[in-house]
Amino acid sequence: MKTIKICVALCLFILTINENLFAVNKLVNRFSNTQTSEVYALIERILPGNSNSFLIETIADKKGVDSFYLASQDDKILIKGTNALSIAKGLNHYLKTYCHTSITWYANDKIEIPKQFPKVSSPVAEVCRFENRFFLNYCTFGYTTLWWKWRDWERLIDWMALNGINMPLAITGQEYVWQKVWKKFGMTEAQSRAFFTGPSHLAWQRMGNLDRWLGPLPQSFIDNQFELQKQILKRERSFGMKPVLPAFAGHVPFDLKQKFPNIKLTNLGSYDTGKQNDAYFLDPMDPLFIKIQKAYLTEQQKLFGTDHFYGADPFNEMDPPSWKPGYLANVARTIYSGMKAVDKDAVWIQMGWTFYYDRKHWNNPTLEAMIKAVPKNKMIILEYFGEKAELWRTTDAFFDAPYIWCYLGNFGGNTQLAAPLLKVSKLLPAAEKDPNKRQMTGIGTTLEGFGVNDFMFEWLFDYAWNADAENTTKWIKDYANSRTGNKDEIIEAGWAKLLPLIYNSQVSGVGLGNIIQSKPMLKRNGSYSSLSSYDYSALASILPVFLQANEESNRNARFERDLVMLEKQVLVNLALSFRDTIAKAYYAKDEKLFNQYTQHFLSLCDDVNSLTATQSELMLGKWIDDARSFGKTDEEKNYYEKSARVLITTWGGEGNGITDYAAKDWSGLIATYYKPRWELFFDELRKTIKSGNEPDMASFDKKRAKFDWEWTDKNHSTQSFSPTPTPNTIKVCEDLYKKWIPYL
Repeated sequence: MKTIKICVALCLFILTINENLFAVNKLVNRFSNTQTSEVYALIERILPGNSNSFLIETIADKKGVDSFYLASQDDKILIKGTNALSIAKGLNHYLKTYCHTSITWYANDKIEIPKQFPKVSSPVAEVCRFENRFFLNYCTFGYTTLWWKWRDWERLIDWMALNGINMPLAITGQEYVWQKVWKKFGMTEAQSRAFFTGPSHLAWQRMGNLDRWLGPLPQSFIDNQFELQKQILKRERSFGMKPVLPAFAGHVPFDLKQKFPNIKLTNLGSYDTGKQNDAYFLDPMDPLFIKIQKAYLTEQQKLFGTDHFYGADPFNEMDPPSWKPGYLANVARTIYSGMKAVDKDAVWIQMGWTFYYDRKHWNNPTLEAMIKAVPKNKMIILEYFGEKAELWRTTDAFFDAPYIWCYLGNFGGNTQLAAPLLKVSKLLPAAEKDPNKRQMTGIGTTLEGFGVNDFMFEWLFDYAWNADAENTTKWIKDYANSRTGNKDEIIEAGWAKLLPLIYNSQVSGVGLGNIIQSKPMLKRNGSYSSLSSYDYSALASILPVFLQANEESNRNARFERDLVMLEKQVLVNLALSFRDTIAKAYYAKDEKLFNQYTQHFLSLCDDVNSLTATQSELMLGKWIDDARSFGKTDEEKNYYEKSARVLITTWGGEGNGITDYAAKDWSGLIATYYKPRWELFFDELRKTIKSGNEPDMASFDKKRAKFDWEWTDKNHSTQSFSPTPTPNTIKVCEDLYKKWIPYL
């Protein structure tokens, strides 16, 4: 009997080993295809432990287009695609449409995993109509990803894959490359670090707009970003993306004059941050120009590899040395010649914002000269601000150069609830069907920052695959369900009401903000706090609809965020009404009414501050905490905090003209920056209310500018902010609505 038991045990042991070996072999087979292995790894990151619920297969790309196929097979979800990106897009379609699961681009956002993966009722197939799907803007690397580490980038790249993006801008870490290049041209490490701005303004230093401001750049930051870029590029390429790397566009350190005294430099200014920060442009006819281009691209290719796309944008928001077409043609010819000398397959990516920004000078003759100086199809233009001005329509489709239609969406990461979905859903199909569109090779977005109206960017990339997204009424209903985690007809109705009101023709303009963010004044608003023209009371009437969501919706973090965004907008709109009442009281010399409504205004500031404290990405504390994490000593941490504070407030020094460009409704920022400015203003008005005269705004603005700059000099030791969101979001929203409903 004992022998039999031993034999049985031995057989069971051998059987277990065989089963395990079979499972291992099966797992190896799953990951033997690099395309499918990336998607399985993606599934494990966003849906831990659930990759076995999916069957992933690649299919032949017969027509040179990306496509996916989605169906149920036995008890699993089958997703086939032409490549990893196509499969990932199919996965996202399944999660949003069948599981009501929304995957955001924020690493801190929890993903709601379905208890059971629903079957696909009938097979789904989609084909992408655009070869190129571009994403990001130089400014996004300042206003959003500035303090990001690999955890944040990993989620964003996953989001890009899920949305089928194949052409991301990738400019992180280039200072490491430039240091090596400038050393070859006689500059010391200290000189190159002094040439670079501080971290917060690198995006503009890279575009040639200014140097040195808030520098010198710490070497530890340079080294850190270099390592981060290697991780970013490796993951993007693993999905088959083709990152757009930077190239040389003529911007050089003034210190090159010490080594090459005869070079011809043109001063391009510094966005009013002081002459010591002026940027300089090297004459393309100087032999040094093409030598620098070759040196940079050679070094970059050695360190980062290449996918043959290079971003170069000479004269972004700057005047070139000459507007003569022949000169501009020579500039373009020289820039591309340097690219081609290093990479025979080089394609120049040029942002069309440069041409939109100064259409008077970038007229058709100058633009045509620049474009046609580059070999045909070797320059791709980004139609940067398509929702506002389609330059392809007035330039013979960029003189038959390939171009990508882009939606910009916001400036500085402004947090106003407004996006022209209905407008863009008409513009894009019209462009696609236009017989004169020539080489419209793709669509994309050039958003300056994340933070609000996220759905617009998801819609854009959905449209690339599914022309039915033109039906925005149906699309927004499906999107609403992906935000609640279930089919909530009340919230569907709420989104349907929002669509024609604030997602109609609200074009993304410079400085979409609100009166709380504005420089204090009794009439109008600050330059970068332009207000919307829709009916504010109509928006307020939609808020109670969202407060009637079902229990499952109220437990979903994505819905909580949408509710906060909506209520925040309703409250900041109400602040405008209060400001106007304050103005009437001031001019009428009615001190009682003045005091009553200034208190209302300040109380409203407190409440918006409390409301935004429930959301991680709406917290100044997180922004500053992330910045300080780059430092090791208190001195380093304070340096990074200063950089973080300046970018979102004064931008430049005291009284800088770009102050509040990146205004944001952030908890902490409202309490310590926006609200105190209004308190200063109200105190100033109390001195003259009995006369009812116009306030001395010139004098007050100097005081306000002084306050602004002093705020940027504070740090963690004297003014700290929590990076942790407060709980009970739904209750906070309900309580604040009850408090302010008499005024709505």
